Amino acid sequence: MGLSAAGGVSRRSFARGLLAALIGSLAFALPSLGHAPAPADFGALVRSRASAERIGRRYLTTLPADINAGRLRMMSRTLERALLVSRRDPALAARLLRQGIDEDFRCADTVVVDGWVLSVTEARLCAIIALS
Repeated sequence: MGLSAAGGVSRRSFARGLLAALIGSLAFALPSLGHAPAPADFGALVRSRASAERIGRRYLTTLPADINAGRLRMMSRTLERALLVSRRDPALAARLLRQGIDEDFRCADTVVVDGWVLSVTEARLCAIIALS
């Protein structure tokens, strides 16, 4: 970075560095913003895929219209981690989901869907399955 006459970083050098950092951040973040479908393993993590889809569709009506599976995964660290391991270790993915659901209830991070109180992780999982 170029130094100004006063010994600080010049505005031009700062702007170049900031622009490079923003471009690097976008390059890192953009692939995760895609509309990649949930793997078949996510549907296998629930007892009834049809019920999960029904709950997911109802939950989706409470969210912005432009929501997609990628955004839902980004909203939940638990879902993202479970998705990453679901293909190679479905048992670990199920355990991560159970832990996340338990944590949601401990923190009262819940939603009501058709009179049922669900953890946000459960509701988002069902929504992802409905979208896939």
